[in-house]
Amino acid sequence: MSERSDKIGTTHPFEPSMDIAEVLKLADELLFTHTGDRLDHLQETIIKGTLQGQKYAKIASENHLSEGHVRDTASELWLKLSDVLGEDVNKLNARNILEKIIISNSGSIGDFIGGNKVSICSERRRPPKSSPLSKPTANKPYLDIDTAPEITAFYGRTDELNTLKNWLIQDCPRLITLVGIIGIGKTTLAIKLIEEIQTQFEYIVYRSLRYCPNIDSFLIDLLQSFVSPTAVPNTRDRQVDLLLKFLRKHRTLIIIDDVQMLFEKGQFSGQYRAECEGYYLLFKQIAELSHASSLLLITSEQPENAICHTARYAIATRHKFTRCLKLTGLGNAAKQILRDKELSDEQMWDTLIENYCGHPLWLEMTATMIQDLFAGSVTEFLSYPSSLLSNEIGSQLSRGWLRLTESEKQIVNYLSKQEKAVTLMQVLQEMPNSYSPEIILNAVRSLKRRCFLEDNGNGERASLLRLDRIWEAYVRSLNVLN
Repeated sequence: MSERSDKIGTTHPFEPSMDIAEVLKLADELLFTHTGDRLDHLQETIIKGTLQGQKYAKIASENHLSEGHVRDTASELWLKLSDVLGEDVNKLNARNILEKIIISNSGSIGDFIGGNKVSICSERRRPPKSSPLSKPTANKPYLDIDTAPEITAFYGRTDELNTLKNWLIQDCPRLITLVGIIGIGKTTLAIKLIEEIQTQFEYIVYRSLRYCPNIDSFLIDLLQSFVSPTAVPNTRDRQVDLLLKFLRKHRTLIIIDDVQMLFEKGQFSGQYRAECEGYYLLFKQIAELSHASSLLLITSEQPENAICHTARYAIATRHKFTRCLKLTGLGNAAKQILRDKELSDEQMWDTLIENYCGHPLWLEMTATMIQDLFAGSVTEFLSYPSSLLSNEIGSQLSRGWLRLTESEKQIVNYLSKQEKAVTLMQVLQEMPNSYSPEIILNAVRSLKRRCFLEDNGNGERASLLRLDRIWEAYVRSLNVLN
């Protein structure tokens, strides 16, 4: 998702004059002075890897540890350093903060420590996470984003990023829904957004619903980002009241990822599972009650009450305090992915990007397959009559396919056999009589909300329907297997 200059989460190695060993010594002495603890081997490895731009996955692999254990250890380490230095430290900014300490002191780091130039007064320390309704350091937001995935590249998305920034800064919507097919770059965009707008908020928190925690566990965990665990009420109603009180008192951005996990499989899109109804009520209250905070929902399946727009048409919405933005392909910016993969036959790149709808993850996976099987030749790859899907793409698409109702699957199969876009009337006339017009209309609407259908460019002839090209290739592959 972007030009290389727009990377987020990518650290760069220290310049040769900045000795990593001395930086490790500084961090060790700071922790020992203020906590009595020394850096252990894994903590040293995490700091060193962070300075060198390594991902947690690589650190874990090289040390024969699980990625989860490395992430948990890193989260605790950044929290300790935050308390010592009086500002939020995380993987995204650790290098910059340590670099500033080095640059701001003319002597070596050894002299810096030996001369007692480190003096962190208790008044300057970041209020601990357990402090009830604590305020962040002046001009610096409280960031609780350690569980956000690491982003190493950001391609394009200028329009979408500007749209979200304008909404959050100028319009102050209470609820934004960011929707798009799996792998289109929703989470990457949201993390890039944090970098761009963090000074506009006092608190920014990221949470994922990948494992679908129940609403009670979610609320308790979320509130502990803002208040002391002992201050969290023991009933859901009071927990929601406390959260809303905090959102009114402090300008806060809460990002909730993988919201599609709350929705029922085998039902039309955006239908909350019975046990997840509490989330629906929470989101509804946040959208309806007065406050200056914002909730950003990231999902591959559009909620029932969200009216989405592509970046080009995201100027107006039907509700003053809610917004919805649908992500589509990268377009010309996707060429940087192919360039990074060192593919040949640049004159054929536009065709490859069009065939895969400018989808960043699919193009990356396909480019890897082209390197493995065709020595990087795009021309040779495109000589095959239909789009080839890697196993990774097929695996991702199968998850979306399994969520469909039977009526949706029937319509997708029908559309996959059409050479041109068709009208809604054609679908109504040519689908089997076993489905009523009402079911067919609702199924088509649901498919749009699941990002199965292509967008109609400039918005004209909105009744024309065409299956997304990748879904078309996937469904045809299923029919061949059957």
